[in-house]
Amino acid sequence: MKPELKRESAGSYSLSGALNFETVASLYDDADIDMTEREVSVSLREVRDVDSAGLALLVEWCRQAEQHECRLQLQGIPPHLQNLIDVMGLKDILNRAEG
Repeated sequence: MKPELKRESAGSYSLSGALNFETVASLYDDADIDMTEREVSVSLREVRDVDSAGLALLVEWCRQAEQHECRLQLQGIPPHLQNLIDVMGLKDILNRAEG
């Protein structure tokens, strides 16, 4: 299932679908998150099938937010994704963005 990023309102997005090696390239190219907002939240409640490529995408979004002095909040991190964050040692990077 191809991932879908929806803008819910100004500064609020929801991400759904698979975030894996086969699917994340479309989000690198097509994600339209407005990092000029002071604060942006991305709901991950509907994210499925995450691997290291999906994790790399989230790390990149955190990096972009930091460059734009934007506070990125990752909300609703599913347990399977939180486990991957913990195993990969990315808790400090991604949880600093968690809202």
